[in-house]
Amino acid sequence: MHSPNRLAILGALRHVQQVNFSALQEGLELSTSELSRQLAILEKEGLVEIAKFRERRHAVTRVRLSPSGRERFEAYLDELRKVVQLDLGN
Repeated sequence: MHSPNRLAILGALRHVQQVNFSALQEGLELSTSELSRQLAILEKEGLVEIAKFRERRHAVTRVRLSPSGRERFEAYLDELRKVVQLDLGN
């Protein structure tokens, strides 16, 4: 989860129900191969769910945070906030 690209992916998915692979790729400015590689890692860790299907004769890939992935990412963000608050002396 600590990779900058994986954090960016999780952060982007945090605000949507699901997103098309192409929109995620464009928004994060990652190559197809890099986004695929990072998503495979996140899927293996149970953080994201990937659905592939055909829509009007085109292959479509949709990505979303898994329920446990959403919980784990929110907990991760909470921990980061605590670290930042400690660092700022609050």
